[in-house]
Amino acid sequence: MKKLYRTLLLVGLALFASCDGEETNDVSLVTNYATVEIIGERTTVINVGDTYVDPGATSEIAGSSAEYSTSGSVDTSTPGVYTLTYETINDDGFAASARRVVVVLSTEPSIYDLSGSWARNNGSPATVVRLSDRVYTHDNAGGVEGENQLMVTFYNVDDDLLYIPYQENASSTGITVESLDGAIQDNDNFTWNLNASAFYGTFTRVFERQ
Repeated sequence: MKKLYRTLLLVGLALFASCDGEETNDVSLVTNYATVEIIGERTTVINVGDTYVDPGATSEIAGSSAEYSTSGSVDTSTPGVYTLTYETINDDGFAASARRVVVVLSTEPSIYDLSGSWARNNGSPATVVRLSDRVYTHDNAGGVEGENQLMVTFYNVDDDLLYIPYQENASSTGITVESLDGAIQDNDNFTWNLNASAFYGTFTRVFERQ
């Protein structure tokens, strides 16, 4: 038993000495992340019945072209706001993506004219200008007072759905905005929710004609 103990002790000391004297090399693990960029405009606006050909995107990993997948579709026969997402996943499972919005406008003459003086239900005034049957500008899309007022172009898609496309520097302070949804109640009332930096919440903003 003592012989076995001495043998184990010697083996253990030998292993300890071997590990203590062993040089270790630092191993560097590098992940090459993908990039994805759309070809063409971030927002495309067409009319019902128009032909839409998706220009696609470009993707790279470590300076070399990479394949990407596309999700989403566009129904040019139905008015709506359609999102196309382009995604690349690298060898380590990290995803990169970009998206395009295609707005399909109704070709039926609108029953509404939203131009004129408006105010959010908190009292903040706004002016809506009609550029064409379904295209407008709004000089206070968030319905606030002060330098963070949002000047946007928006679309009456089908006399129900309103959409503010992604717009950078919509305020004098540089706020970027896009609507999450929007709707017309009647010719004197409409609403929308905004994605517009931390200054704006995503709650519903109600506008009433003045």
